[in-house]
Amino acid sequence: MNEKSFFLKEKPVLALVTIRQNREDVYCSLISKKIDTTYAHTVKIISCFEDKGIVETEKKGRKKILMLTEKGEQYADNFMEILEKLEGGDKWN
Repeated sequence: MNEKSFFLKEKPVLALVTIRQNREDVYCSLISKKIDTTYAHTVKIISCFEDKGIVETEKKGRKKILMLTEKGEQYADNFMEILEKLEGGDKWN
């Protein structure tokens, strides 16, 4: 799947924004709950992020902690700005 079609879907965008906004350790099950999707779907999204160089993972005990790369931070910031404009509010900041 190319980047354009991937990022025109709601859940990948929300997952990316969720990672960017959380100040604590972020992992797949946390994202699943916050964006209301299955764990399996979230893992698939994160795997695509890794393939595209948007997210890196670090093993911490039994959890894989997710961290945005510089590219991922830029994408997330851009999507947060777009979402804010679409919603006409300050929901994402």
